[in-house]
Amino acid sequence: MRSEKPFGNRPLADLVDCLPVRIRYAEGTGTDLVVSFSSIGQRRALMPDDEFTGTLLKAPDRHCLFVSDITRSWLSSRNVCDAVRQAVASVKASADIQRTSTLGLSMGGFSALVAANLFDVDTAIAISPQYSPLQTVMPTETRWRYWRRRITHSDFPTAESGLRPGHSFVFHGLLDDTAHASAFSQAAHLDHFVFPKATHALGQHLKKSGGLHKLVTAAINQDRRKVARLVRKNGGFWRQSQEALLVADAA
Repeated sequence: MRSEKPFGNRPLADLVDCLPVRIRYAEGTGTDLVVSFSSIGQRRALMPDDEFTGTLLKAPDRHCLFVSDITRSWLSSRNVCDAVRQAVASVKASADIQRTSTLGLSMGGFSALVAANLFDVDTAIAISPQYSPLQTVMPTETRWRYWRRRITHSDFPTAESGLRPGHSFVFHGLLDDTAHASAFSQAAHLDHFVFPKATHALGQHLKKSGGLHKLVTAAINQDRRKVARLVRKNGGFWRQSQEALLVADAA
C-alpha cells in the first residue's frame, strides 16, 4: 500500500536515518505511542515509504514512529531491531507514554506482531501479515522470494515467536492468504478476522471502502466490539465463525 501524505502540518523528524533503517517521528501531545512498520514497497532500490501516515497523524495527541527497512528483513536484522528498540526508548524517555501500539501491513504486519520482543506492546494491529517469511516454515509460499531468500537467520521465525503483545488484531484476505491465516493459533489475546472475498491487498480494499481509518483507530483504542462491527460492515468475519461455516458446507 502506497504511503499517505502527512496530515496537516505535523512534521516528521528523522530520528534514525542510517542504512539499513530509517525511523521518522511525529511528536504528539498525549500519552499514546504508535509504531508503524512499512511493508516491502514498490521499488527494490529505494527505502519503503512510510505507511499509515494520514491515518495516524490525524490525532495530534498521538506520538508516532514510522519504521522503514531497505533490506526488507522482517526484523531478522539485529541492526534494525536495535535501532527500533532505541528509538522507542528515546520517545519513552522524553514523553509520558502510557500505551504503545504497533501497526503494519504484510511484512509490516509481521513486524508489528513480533515487536513485543523489542519493547512492551499493548496492542498490535496486523493487516495481511505473513505467518513466517521463512521457506522452511511456509514451503508452498512463492511470493516475495527476492527478499525472503536473503534471510539466513531470524530470531523470530514466525509471527508467534517469543513474547506476545498484550492484545493483537489480525486481518487476512482468504483469496490468497489462507495458508498464512490458518497457521495462526487461536488464543485469548488474539482477535483474528478473515475476509473471504479479499486478497493480500486487504489494506487497499479497506482504504477504498473508507473503512481503514475507522478500523485502525478502533483497534488502537482497543474497542473490540467496534472492530468486529467494522469488519462485518466491510465483508469480514471472525476467523472461528468462518471456519465453522466451511465445516458446515463440507458436511
